[in-house]
Amino acid sequence: MGYIDSVSPIDYQSVMMNALAHPIRSLRQAGAVLRARRSERQISQKQLGEMTGTAQSTISDIENGVVSVSLDVYLRLLEALGAELSVTDRLVDREPT
Repeated sequence: MGYIDSVSPIDYQSVMMNALAHPIRSLRQAGAVLRARRSERQISQKQLGEMTGTAQSTISDIENGVVSVSLDVYLRLLEALGAELSVTDRLVDREPT
């Protein structure tokens, strides 16, 4: 397991808030990125659910990394938050400096 996989969801959210790109290597990290974007825009889980037709409980499960959803659902949530998915070459795991 690399450094990025050992970061807690709260720490990951804090670290990634100021980054332009959000590397996602796990469901937990995907959820943390989604939560950070939603919080940054001051949108509640209920509001995001209404915007996307997704149950609030599902959004909570996604943000906590306990459920896997289709790519379509994740893209719809990102779109509602003004974000998009992109793919880049994987960076080598590195310890924080």
